[in-house]
Amino acid sequence: MASPTAEELLASVSGLTPERAQQVADDIDECRRLLAAGADMDAVQQHLKDQGVGMIQAILITTRLLGDHPSRLRAAREAVEGSPARNTTPPE
Repeated sequence: MASPTAEELLASVSGLTPERAQQVADDIDECRRLLAAGADMDAVQQHLKDQGVGMIQAILITTRLLGDHPSRLRAAREAVEGSPARNTTPPE
């Protein structure tokens, strides 16, 4: 049986299989626990990268973590793309 988060994803994101929706939902729930335990968004992004989560999926997950943020897609992109975990610029 799909979790409520997986059901919401299936209803709002086209192209997800039930299995993939559940996997993303599990990632969202895990990230929520990290945030509740005091981790910041950079730590969450590092965790997602360490788990092999790609940029697009990380943005999807982050939009759900931001909740009712007025421009949550933009904020999610900035959180993921601006994260030290995703910074691909080599140090000088």
